Amino acid sequence: MTTALALAGCGFHLREQARLPASLQRLHLDIADPGSLLHRDLPDALERAGAKVEDNAGSGIATLRIPVSSLAPEALSVGASARVREYTMRYKVEIEAVDADGKTVLPRQLIELSRDYTFDETQALGVAAQEDELRKQLQRDMVQAILRRLAALGRTD
Repeated sequence: MTTALALAGCGFHLREQARLPASLQRLHLDIADPGSLLHRDLPDALERAGAKVEDNAGSGIATLRIPVSSLAPEALSVGASARVREYTMRYKVEIEAVDADGKTVLPRQLIELSRDYTFDETQALGVAAQEDELRKQLQRDMVQAILRRLAALGRTD
């Protein structure tokens, strides 16, 4: 009980589900890479945040554009045997949003996330599973990062 009072007193509160501003309640998603993980996961997250995701752009419909989406490992360090020992999984996405009136409400900006991991030749199968898990984590984090950017627009209106 004391802990709850202390947390409440310092202003702590659980993170709420992102809520999109009214200007983005009807939203068309324009993703350059329709095979990307974002194309699969972002529409559901937008709907949970209060948007109605429309299949087509049109009158009275805002647009969220994602012209760039790349998720790939990059070498970080090379060992004495001239083999890569450490990698970083880097996820880069560029987003921009236009409201239903055609006004840019979120100018094009880059969101970049990354996670580092090591490569152990004796654990090649484990590294593949680790890389797959990192991709999933980065995907979840990127969806949340996009939602936070969009929700922040509603706080500045």
